[in-house]
Amino acid sequence: MQAIILAAGMGKRLGALTRNNTKCMVQVNGVTLIERMMKQLDRLSPSLEKIVIVTGYEGEKLKTFLSRLDISTPVEYVDNPLYASTNNIYSLYLAKEHLLQDDTLLFESDLIFEDSVIDALLRHPYPSLALVAKFESWMDGTVVTLDEDDNIRQFIPGSKFSYKKKTEYFKTVNIYKFSREFSRTHYVPFLTAYSKALGNNEYYEQVLRVIALLDKPEIKALRLGGEAWYEIDDIQDLDIAASIFTPDREEHLRLMESRYGGYWRYPRIRDFCYLVNPYFPNKRLMSVLKANFE
Repeated sequence: MQAIILAAGMGKRLGALTRNNTKCMVQVNGVTLIERMMKQLDRLSPSLEKIVIVTGYEGEKLKTFLSRLDISTPVEYVDNPLYASTNNIYSLYLAKEHLLQDDTLLFESDLIFEDSVIDALLRHPYPSLALVAKFESWMDGTVVTLDEDDNIRQFIPGSKFSYKKKTEYFKTVNIYKFSREFSRTHYVPFLTAYSKALGNNEYYEQVLRVIALLDKPEIKALRLGGEAWYEIDDIQDLDIAASIFTPDREEHLRLMESRYGGYWRYPRIRDFCYLVNPYFPNKRLMSVLKANFE
């Protein structure tokens, strides 16, 4: 088995933190995202035979940083020279030959997660899986709907999201397990065709969206339970991740209490200090709002 990490993006929403560094070099509680992920993967050795990293923006700095880490798993690099004008579908396209060589764990580099997240993926006997979590209000991006056997019925991009159906949705965690056979028969052929037909400024999940429409797509969802994970796109995400993943319980509470808006962005946290008027809004106000909405 191998791991592929997509790390070519510029991370513009993180402002000054990524002005001279790639996105995965930002720190959460004093440790960069990429160092944390690399050490989590390194513990899987020798069953994990190599780690492939697709670099782009500030790629040489990233390679220099990684060369100084105490990682025993062999590391290989694929360079995306068009990182500024393409999206992650092109980064994965450049690594397609690796997908054909072995079973693959696929990660985006802006994620932080517990070890148990990877363990859940590896324990599951099904060869090709998409990690998903029950949709909550703080999440955004691609969601999926599932049937009773955890087959993925539909990939739904953020532009097609319907709040009326939010109870049916599961958020993609952006961590996948692809068997070599799935990559050979499904993912790489569709990835190649999709890139040629629609260009390289797309997301690799769009390919899975097409595959999910097949009668036998060969990929299932794995629902996470209480395992902690977070995707970091901006400064607020970084702030939230710092509090979720601090090992000190008192520091965890202090960081949560110091944030604007209280606890509402934290999964499964109930804020009993949040004042609620059960009589507001009344029916008349709602009717006026509905009538004048457009």
